[in-house]
Amino acid sequence: MIPRPPHRHLAVLVLVTALVFPLIACAQEASLSAPTEAIIGSKVNVRWTGPGDQYDPIYLVAPGAGKDAKALSSTSILSRRNPVILVMPEQPGEYDIVYKPKSVGEIAARTTISVVDVPTSIDAPDQAKIGEVIKVGWTGPGNSYDSLSLYAEGSADSAKAVVGGTVLQGRKQLTMKLPEEPGKYELRYLTRQARRVLARKPIVVEGVATSLSAPDQVDIGSTLSVEWEGPGNDYDLIALYPEGAPSKAKSAAHAAILSKRNPVTMRVPEESGTYELRYITSKSKKVLATRSISIGAVAASLDAPERATAASEIEVSWSGPGNQYDHIGIFKSGAPDSEKPLAGRAILSKRNPVQILLPEQKGEYELRYRTAQTGKVLARKPIVIEPAGKLAVVFEREGEISTGNEPGADGASANAAVELILDASGSMLQRIDGVRRIEIARDVLTGLVNNDLSDDMLFALRVFGHKSANACRTDLEIPLSELKRPSVVKAIAQVNAKNLAKTPIADSLAQVPVDLAGAKGPKTVILITDGEETCEGDPEEAIRSLKDQGLDVQVSIVGFAIEDPELKEKFQLWAKAGGGSYFDASSAEELSRSLRTVISGPFKVFDTSGKIAGKGIIGGAPIVLPAGLYRVETASGGKRVLEKVEIRPEEVTRVNF
Repeated sequence: MIPRPPHRHLAVLVLVTALVFPLIACAQEASLSAPTEAIIGSKVNVRWTGPGDQYDPIYLVAPGAGKDAKALSSTSILSRRNPVILVMPEQPGEYDIVYKPKSVGEIAARTTISVVDVPTSIDAPDQAKIGEVIKVGWTGPGNSYDSLSLYAEGSADSAKAVVGGTVLQGRKQLTMKLPEEPGKYELRYLTRQARRVLARKPIVVEGVATSLSAPDQVDIGSTLSVEWEGPGNDYDLIALYPEGAPSKAKSAAHAAILSKRNPVTMRVPEESGTYELRYITSKSKKVLATRSISIGAVAASLDAPERATAASEIEVSWSGPGNQYDHIGIFKSGAPDSEKPLAGRAILSKRNPVQILLPEQKGEYELRYRTAQTGKVLARKPIVIEPAGKLAVVFEREGEISTGNEPGADGASANAAVELILDASGSMLQRIDGVRRIEIARDVLTGLVNNDLSDDMLFALRVFGHKSANACRTDLEIPLSELKRPSVVKAIAQVNAKNLAKTPIADSLAQVPVDLAGAKGPKTVILITDGEETCEGDPEEAIRSLKDQGLDVQVSIVGFAIEDPELKEKFQLWAKAGGGSYFDASSAEELSRSLRTVISGPFKVFDTSGKIAGKGIIGGAPIVLPAGLYRVETASGGKRVLEKVEIRPEEVTRVNF
């Protein structure tokens, strides 16, 4: 007997296994469950049973199609997710959903679904104006990324839309900005993929009579008011161009139409000539109307003293455009026009004359009228600044600070009023040696109230920045009244800085006449701040306005933790304008000393004719005066007088009471 090869049984076993395995795989049941009907383009949930292997396909085919038929829409099983989502075609009809496991390679389950159209309509005006924004509603499939777009009447469905709109699921209305070309158009509802048009709605886009109305001639740099007729759509533009400028040129000035605002205003250029106003549509930049306008030069001149004393204030009268923020500045003789002025004033509300504080250095200078936009010099006036002297008023015991309580001292006493204006804006939350600035300020003010203010004085407290973030709010926390220490200390303790609060210095100073209306004697205002104006006000103008109103007040400024040299210089100028002093404090001790100095007592200086020549703070910064003889008086109750105080040029004269 010939023995059989030892591997023969293994071969038979392998063959049997290969034949039986497909039968086992096919024996595993598979099924599909889905709605019997769905709207075109919609998404349906399809539940399945079967192998559920990763990436097994479930797809849509024509009715009765075999395993190799092209899928019209497909999805895959991922991580045995059940159900899966299948997108329906955009053509109505009968379709099969099939499941073909990869492990089998055959269709293991099939179900039928009917895909149907849904009534579709468009709701929109029959007619509207060019560029107008309209609301368009619809009924229909409402599948995300179907489109609802505007086409030229008669254009093919495959043409590019004039204006496109996208349908988002769940929304039944969209806004559409119409074209800026009049004519007949058609709104169409199109499916996302097949771009089938399901609904149409004609709409007529009408032109609008457009015109511009403005003066025939205006001055350079002036504010021009333009009335218009036209579409008035948001961001339509009224623009000014040099006559003959091409459409793509940059405008010389412009104003956008917002919320139908009419008229609109614009600042015209500071170059004379013939210009053209144009009404320009916001999107297509089409010019709908034009209007010629002439911009003319204006003769300008300056009238001021030929000679004046250093650091004194002079009046300058002017003629010229007088546009807002035109500027009259003083320059070193021969300095370029582009250089920053040494001092000056902006023209606001046509104010004439303006007051200018001269530099402290003697020499030859020039006053210049410069336009607000380009800085063009329209007028010049030479002026010679002659040397001045300085007067420093100190205490009997030099270096000490009077509190108004020593025998014979004339500090903040009877009939005197003091108003503190405290900055509690967001920057006061910063720290000095680990302690917040506002905490230091509270402690120092509490000590001032308890130890340094006289019992018979009048007191007021104004605070800004402590109540509203992102706001320019200022509040009178303690109205002017006799000093009541416990209530004042309590009010100070409740002040805290608020993050992001702004700094309305000018507006706070503008409230002083009302705040101190009940005070009969001398008035002292002390501004305590760690930053600059952030509410678009003009603090210097507000201080000068106090003087213009005839208010007998001295304004001193305590800069707390100020590091910017230019800001310190600005504060010094403001304090000079207010007849007070500027004090620089970077610690609790310096802040306390500065405040005690300010409230120790103001003084006034009179020239030989009896006219007030200057004001200052006892123990404060020296004040500048022309050479000559003066009388110096304390400004508080129980006044004391120094007669025939001589001021010599370029010297500091020191006197005490």
